[in-house]
Amino acid sequence: MQFSIEKDQLLSGISAAERFIASKTTMPILSGIKFSAYGSSLELSATDLEMGIEYRLPAQIMEEGDAVISTKVFTDIARKLPQGPVMFRRKEGQITVEAGDFRLNMPVLEAGDFPEVVPPETKPILKFPKETFKNMVKQTIFARAEDSISRPVLTGELLEARNGRFHVVALDGFRIAWRWEEAEVPDFSVIVPGRALVELTRALSDAGEESFEIHTGRNRVVFCTENLVMATRVLEGKFIDYEQVVQVEPRITAVTKTDALLSSIERAFIVAREGNKNNLVKFRIGNNRMEVSAETEMGSVYEKVQCETSGDELVVAFNARFFIEALRSVEKPEIELKFAGEVGPCVIRPRNSENHINFILPVRLRSEDY
Repeated sequence: MQFSIEKDQLLSGISAAERFIASKTTMPILSGIKFSAYGSSLELSATDLEMGIEYRLPAQIMEEGDAVISTKVFTDIARKLPQGPVMFRRKEGQITVEAGDFRLNMPVLEAGDFPEVVPPETKPILKFPKETFKNMVKQTIFARAEDSISRPVLTGELLEARNGRFHVVALDGFRIAWRWEEAEVPDFSVIVPGRALVELTRALSDAGEESFEIHTGRNRVVFCTENLVMATRVLEGKFIDYEQVVQVEPRITAVTKTDALLSSIERAFIVAREGNKNNLVKFRIGNNRMEVSAETEMGSVYEKVQCETSGDELVVAFNARFFIEALRSVEKPEIELKFAGEVGPCVIRPRNSENHINFILPVRLRSEDY
């Protein structure tokens, strides 16, 4: 194997691949990046067995071949190489890397022992705009469970196509974040680990194409662009009927400025987070205003937020962090909030928009708090 590649191209590939390397493993092969030089491109592959990536870069190939290079020393050295072309030559169990007057010799591992990253047989299920998908993930992924031993499926996000719509949904048992877009594609449903989607959105930021494809095969979901292939295992299980759950009968509805309510809750959160793990912030809604308050041993805050209301006056409390994360995901200047009651959920939508929904369960107040 012998090839030459520009340093900047090499670093872009290494930066994408190294995030998929196993951090702790008893298999030395998983601590490396597989370099495959064929045709007119160099492909870098990495996997931790849960998810993996193949990243294709333009390169000048003099002799085809492949090898696995340990990242422990190589990636740090690669970042400090002089600008310009970097030459790689493999001879038996060694790789020589040259850049300007610099030379590095390292042992390599056999590429034949490297695990499969992408299943050999997959079928395409969706082609979708890259930026729209990244935004859908950003607007929902915060609502997944960070750690759920009893229900690991909640640590992922549901990607689902039904009735001409593509849905992205996350939930943790206390809230739901749901985005959808029109998409004429066959119905499908997969649950993708949250960590994989975080890494995918990063990798897609480096991809130049405007769209990408989703494929499935052998308990894996595969995301593809012209130069990037990322695969991850799917999570087994089912989500609740989120579409039915968010259909609530409101006791009171409020319409207000997104930034005004967000700023008010953020200020109350500073006090609320000193109280208990629920980060409790209380809302009194009615008469075209919303009163936001929080009280702990560290002090108390109170603020009025102007809004348009319809329905019966209500006092209800929520976890401030849940509300903040939901409001930060809204890109419209005004929101509509439907409150179902003291022990019922709140459903948040951007005003005049149906395809972005947040659902949050309240914190039960004691009788003396009303």
